[in-house]
Amino acid sequence: NPAAKITQALKHRHPGIPVIAFPREAGEGYVGFAKATGADCIAIDNSVSAEWVAQNVQPDSCVQGNLASSHMVTGGDDLIIETKRIVNALKGGPHIFNLGHGITPDANPDNVQIMINTIRNC
Repeated sequence: NPAAKITQALKHRHPGIPVIAFPREAGEGYVGFAKATGADCIAIDNSVSAEWVAQNVQPDSCVQGNLASSHMVTGGDDLIIETKRIVNALKGGPHIFNLGHGITPDANPDNVQIMINTIRNC
């Protein structure tokens, strides 16, 4: 398992520092990934719903994600609604709020602030 070997090497080289693994677009493969690799947290893209993650991944691992990056461009009510949905779906376990796959150059910085404010007010 290459991911397990990489995780073990990172933990050996940097003991005490948590490892966040990102098995991009893993779908069902997210289930059990933390146990299989030794990762401390699993980054989740937006190919799966936060509700699915809460049921299938979060019971075994910290999760990070999974707001679609496009919301940083489009903003509006959809950004606020989706941010709240993710926070509420994943509030039952360890969760690091993040985008599902990075911020794009066309993102509006005002939308980043709206997202942060929404998270703080959840």
